Amino acid sequence: MCGIAGIFSRGDVPVPLRRLLAMRDDQVHRGPEAVGERCGPHIGLAFNRLAIIDLSPQANQPMASEDDTVWIVFNGEIYNFRQVRRDLQSRGYRFRTQGDTEVILQGYRQWGIDVATRLNGMFAFALWDASKETLYLVRDRVGKKPLFYRDAEGEVVFASEVRALVKGLRGIPPLSLSALDAYLSYLCVPGEMSIYEGVRKVPPASIVSCTRNGLRVDRYWRLSFRNKVKYTEQEAIEQLDELLEDATRLCMTADVPVGAFLSGGVDSSTVVAMMNRITQPVRTFSVGFADEIVDELPHARAVSAALRTRHVEMIVEPDAAAILPRLVWHYGEPFADSPAVPTYYLAQVAREDVKVALNGDGGDEGFVGYPWNRAIQIAEAYRRLVPRAIRRRILAPIGSVMQKLPRAPRPAAALARLLGEWGDRSPADVFWIWPGFGGEERDRLYLPSLLAKLDGSDPSSYCHAAFEAGDGTNDLDRGLQVIIETYLPDDILVKIDIASMANSLEARSPLLDHRVLEFTASLPTSLKFKAYRTKHILKKVAARLVPPSTVYRPKQGFAPPLATWLRGPLKRPLEVLLRHPRFDKRGLFSPEAVRSCIDSHMAGEDHAEKLWALLWLELWFRMFVDGDLGKQDSLRQID
Repeated sequence: MCGIAGIFSRGDVPVPLRRLLAMRDDQVHRGPEAVGERCGPHIGLAFNRLAIIDLSPQANQPMASEDDTVWIVFNGEIYNFRQVRRDLQSRGYRFRTQGDTEVILQGYRQWGIDVATRLNGMFAFALWDASKETLYLVRDRVGKKPLFYRDAEGEVVFASEVRALVKGLRGIPPLSLSALDAYLSYLCVPGEMSIYEGVRKVPPASIVSCTRNGLRVDRYWRLSFRNKVKYTEQEAIEQLDELLEDATRLCMTADVPVGAFLSGGVDSSTVVAMMNRITQPVRTFSVGFADEIVDELPHARAVSAALRTRHVEMIVEPDAAAILPRLVWHYGEPFADSPAVPTYYLAQVAREDVKVALNGDGGDEGFVGYPWNRAIQIAEAYRRLVPRAIRRRILAPIGSVMQKLPRAPRPAAALARLLGEWGDRSPADVFWIWPGFGGEERDRLYLPSLLAKLDGSDPSSYCHAAFEAGDGTNDLDRGLQVIIETYLPDDILVKIDIASMANSLEARSPLLDHRVLEFTASLPTSLKFKAYRTKHILKKVAARLVPPSTVYRPKQGFAPPLATWLRGPLKRPLEVLLRHPRFDKRGLFSPEAVRSCIDSHMAGEDHAEKLWALLWLELWFRMFVDGDLGKQDSLRQID
């Protein structure tokens, strides 16, 4: 696991070493154990190393082929590198190291850049072929590892983190208003865009080929939901059990201590149980909150006891005013998914004992684990069975009335909302629950000048386009496809990558092995989502391994008590920052709309996610635009 950076110059001007080293030094937390850089005609590559496999100095990077024509810097792990290595050795290739970087290098010599299709792992790498004067930027299938780039002013600059990339430019790029708009809807900057105009992400499962004549983006893999296989339930259980064990075994490949995050939910518990089959005892790590409503520690404790793991846990009562600037610095662009806070602390706790931690990411996306899964299937059946005239003229008004009844049972009110508000809308609207500002609320927040600059753009078009492009045969499968291609790489994987690497910890996700995803995509809906119960097939496997109370308890997220924090330890920073004249003078938002949102939240309504997004954004402005806030500062110092 590492940080990578580089500059490709299309002209005859030498690569500026000062800018290259600035990027490298800004990513030292991603690899504090070794650094490297190498410059040649048109190209400069830089590297920070966190040694996981082959700890010898010979495995340091940048690494070059024997004839010095091909160079590589690589971030991530190739789990099947030994298998690919044996294949290459049988073809006559010789290896100087025992690690996975050289496998990519030699694999390129055999198969060209199509070597990416033979790799099972999480990776982002840059490969320079001097004979072709071509730089390749490559990212893994689901986007576990990040890679940003900018193509401008006669050069391509790239880095693992956007903050580091900006250090390698001649100047700070302007703010992207379209990215800002999307952030306030999705609570992250989605898709290929970044918060900076012209800075982009290499898309998942893609190869960006950079030559002196231009740049091309090609996709080498896409998860398909079209081809279903007729398994019996027992056949599916056995095959999934075997796949998960093999994926977990591969993810445990390391020359350093390995542990696991354990929330006590079905996803992480299944991963830990698979690890327990392979080696014992497993080291597990959990964090919880003093607020019992959102605390999962008792469930994690029960799983740990059943599997006899070496368990470490921590109660998170963070000094939120102190930790927030540190998080804003590490993420480098606005990112308002509040579980970033406990995830950072969890990685911090785990890093005290191990350098690699497995997690349960991917369970919700691959096995149907979100509340919208029920919503989208109910809505699909509703549209299919009930004539549109009855839906619009009779049931929708009834649903609207039921939502307003103070004593309506919660399940009935929720169903009424679904049918009244969503039943007649696009399926893409049903599955994407807008966490931030959308619709009329967005229009009230934005100043007319900002709306004019956005020129009628609609952030929801991002997910709508992905939904329309899906090849699933029903709305649920197409929704899963969109989540795996958008929310997973845009939010979930960004959160775990930054939180773990900020603590120099490598995080691995067995449930996101592409073979597991391809298998679940081939299953009929009934084996994943049975009688409106989520994760049916995964729970069948998990029930063999962990207590049933863990498998079949209600879903509980990993979010902190954000609403309470914003009325408590973060109340003063929130009030100071979002009511400050400097915030108003940015010329983006209506001061009246912002203050109304704050006042309503303090009066008891829940606007926590929206206020958190605005608070994070203002901290980002102060740190990266104004330049008067550092990562070690506390919000208590702000006035």
